[in-house]
Amino acid sequence: MSTTTGAHEMWQLPDEELTTFLLACEEKLRRDHAEMLGVVNEVERRGLGRTLGFKDTAAMLRETLRVSAREATTRVVHACATGPSSSPTGVPQPASLAATGQALADGLINREHVQAIVGLSATCPAAIEPGNRAADEAILIALAAQAAPESLRAAGRRLLAYWADYTTPPDERRRRELYPSRRLHITHRSDGSSRFAGELDPATTAVLDGLLGPLAKPRLDPETEGPDPRSAAERRGDALADILELAARCDDLAVQGGERAVMIVTVTLAELEGRLADALSTIPGSLDELRRQACEAKVVPAILGTDGQPLHLGRTTRLATPAQRHALALRDKGCAHPGCDRTPKWCTAHHVIPWSEGGPTDLSNLVLLCPAHHRLIHHSGWAIRMRDGIPEFLPPSWLDPDRTPLRNHIHDAAPPRHRQTRPRRFHYGRTAAGHRHTNAPVR
Repeated sequence: MSTTTGAHEMWQLPDEELTTFLLACEEKLRRDHAEMLGVVNEVERRGLGRTLGFKDTAAMLRETLRVSAREATTRVVHACATGPSSSPTGVPQPASLAATGQALADGLINREHVQAIVGLSATCPAAIEPGNRAADEAILIALAAQAAPESLRAAGRRLLAYWADYTTPPDERRRRELYPSRRLHITHRSDGSSRFAGELDPATTAVLDGLLGPLAKPRLDPETEGPDPRSAAERRGDALADILELAARCDDLAVQGGERAVMIVTVTLAELEGRLADALSTIPGSLDELRRQACEAKVVPAILGTDGQPLHLGRTTRLATPAQRHALALRDKGCAHPGCDRTPKWCTAHHVIPWSEGGPTDLSNLVLLCPAHHRLIHHSGWAIRMRDGIPEFLPPSWLDPDRTPLRNHIHDAAPPRHRQTRPRRFHYGRTAAGHRHTNAPVR
């Protein structure tokens, strides 16, 4: 359909054609913006703004295009990052973010995605080698092609944390491991209540999240049997009170679903057969931290195939359902729908083939979905299929006539292999160092 359809004809379009036209307009908008950045880049390389009497290219754009100073500066920055630069020989040099510029020109990403990638690239430490920068850029582009800018920025914060960890001197890293950043400031009030603020290191944050997750869920009002009247902050406050009361009564704290901490150590079939000497684990923190956690945790062995799909999950003393959730968390890493960044604790196990239609409750028929995408699967044209033990999502025909299978790559936003020898886990919504800040009254 032509993108020149007049507004007076819109009301005549069927729903599917209108949706298709919307997508075509967005793609054209992205391509046009890429062309605009190409023009701005050439104006900047020629110094045309100064030639015409302006202070610089941004001033020229502001005056001639009647855009804000902020928008003019942003266009120049984006143009210089995604387009070729001048050189003493006169031959244009490749752009630092040429792949991002090409993705914009192809209509795969939008202006906000470019803003997130350019902003993140500007903070990349000089110690990160060009090859690794290009690999990280490719990861971000892949995420941007299936996720909103907010999710891309969240993944970018994780990448910043990895960069910071990678460039931290070994002595400083060791000091942080011995003395993690944990602070708690308590203000006692005259009525006996208190208010606190502080921060926790990533490992302790993960423990706190695991404890608060099940305890802070909304529940029915015991008086009216209606919705929970408490706010999210109030529910977390009540959950913290429950944790403190439990700690005061016993030495053995329950973690997420009534179990102690569960450690999942991954080993490929080749490694199990002795083809490799050492197996890498997917536990956050340093190796010393991993050894400490292993003293207290259950160990659930997971055998993986060559493509990373769980082949067998060792049984613990508990029922199969927790073990299946451990395997799903290991495989899907969170909501499996393309572009979603919700972690496993926010997800439910969904039957690919519905239980009512004879679908088994097996790993090969289960996928993790957050509540929003669980509803989407049940009430839209999206479909799920399993391929080599991994879930793939088929878009509705109005979104993609070819229904090209998609997988979620946002949980793989950690930098590639060159930094996986120091496994860490960083959570969305945290500071660049992975810390969690709290500032709420204790109920």
